[in-house]
Amino acid sequence: MNLAQRLIAALGSENERWANSIVLLDSNLKVIVGDVLLASAFISYAGPFNKSFRDKMMKEDFDKYFKANKIFTSPESDPIKLLTDESTAAKWNKQSLPSDKVSIENGTILTNSERYPLMIDPQLQGISWIREKEKDNKLKSLRLGSKNINRELEVAIENGFSALIENMGENVDAILMPVIARSLIKKGKSKILKFAGKDLSLHPNFKLFLQTKLSNPHYPPEIQAEATLINFTVTEDGLGDQLLYLIVKRERPDLAAKKLELITQQNDFKIKLKELEDELLFKLANAKGDILDDIALIENLEYSKKIAIEIGEKVEIAKVT
Repeated sequence: MNLAQRLIAALGSENERWANSIVLLDSNLKVIVGDVLLASAFISYAGPFNKSFRDKMMKEDFDKYFKANKIFTSPESDPIKLLTDESTAAKWNKQSLPSDKVSIENGTILTNSERYPLMIDPQLQGISWIREKEKDNKLKSLRLGSKNINRELEVAIENGFSALIENMGENVDAILMPVIARSLIKKGKSKILKFAGKDLSLHPNFKLFLQTKLSNPHYPPEIQAEATLINFTVTEDGLGDQLLYLIVKRERPDLAAKKLELITQQNDFKIKLKELEDELLFKLANAKGDILDDIALIENLEYSKKIAIEIGEKVEIAKVT
């Protein structure tokens, strides 16, 4: 009787939460194609532009096209929310990426693009972030014209290290083009890259980053087609956002630390809740015999309810913070 009451109480709260999830998923299903198309268009085209042009492109050009073709998107469709989460953005901030909206957009474009990024970075904010972000992947900082660049790049390609070619001009050495263009030949399970007259086995962890200090470079169309241009130039609005973040961090370090802690905690909770939900649904679907004999299932249901309540409370605290 005790187990039966516990099971009914736990399933009752889960039923309410799952019913809300079904409504939310049902509404998301109607707009998922539009949201993904918008996010893909943002990643493909927004990189080279500053904030005002990005906003104009999103609100005027893309929005008009979607309405004209009756492609439905979320009322407040935001590619950044679809492609990344607050926890990831907070991690980038800890790795020296500024916290303003444009910098977070740049981080999202860089991490979600298939093509290698070419950063327009006169204030060196992008390069500072990449050095911190990729330091655990044995990042090699290289310059065009240095005598060891070919050898260092070969080592990075074959061993899966990250390579950063910094301070580039407007001319890109032709020897780099097969790497930037990812001109690959498949041999069995291996991907072969031709570089400097050699056939190199491309390691799946290899990453290439290109950076220029020029504020308004003119690259040939083939570079723009093969690499993802990302404009890291700081704007007045961006600088204002960064200063606000730094002032809060300095004047109220307790609030800044609390915010970071809450974001990380919420993210961990959501992952845990998803794991519990998957396990519960699996057990319920495959239950054999008397469900009251499965004490682990009942305990998991109760734990899931507890986590869901904690997430709700932490979300409210996070809003206030």
